[in-house]
Amino acid sequence: MRGIRIVILVAFAALVLSPLTAAAQVPSSPAAKASIEKELSQTPAAPQEVKPETQSAAPAPAVKPAKKVPEKRTETIVPAFSGIKERTAVFVFYVWLWLSIVVLIYFLRLWVKESDRVYHAKYYEPDESPRKANPMPPTLGD
Repeated sequence: MRGIRIVILVAFAALVLSPLTAAAQVPSSPAAKASIEKELSQTPAAPQEVKPETQSAAPAPAVKPAKKVPEKRTETIVPAFSGIKERTAVFVFYVWLWLSIVVLIYFLRLWVKESDRVYHAKYYEPDESPRKANPMPPTLGD
């Protein structure tokens, strides 16, 4: 029984720590950061729109704006938190998630213990039960 508990504990620890290990795999060496910054600096900047300085007296004819063509992005996307708020929010979410799982497992264990206790007491067995005349479980109206 202890062996099963240890295996379950190790499995839960692995599941809890897996997001933390994934976050730790972000390149943190200075060389990796420098290569990412170099790639980001090589991307072409969006062309600036030129505005005419003089206004003509006659109104210009209405021209339909051209559809914007989505430009292809070539920079590498690095999975990382954008700030301390986002990192804290993810951490709080994981804590809430695992805490709720632990509470649900706790209630499940209590439920199983109670059912084992009732089973070993032979409460619902019609031949030996004190409720032989009515073997159905009691309800709130009884």
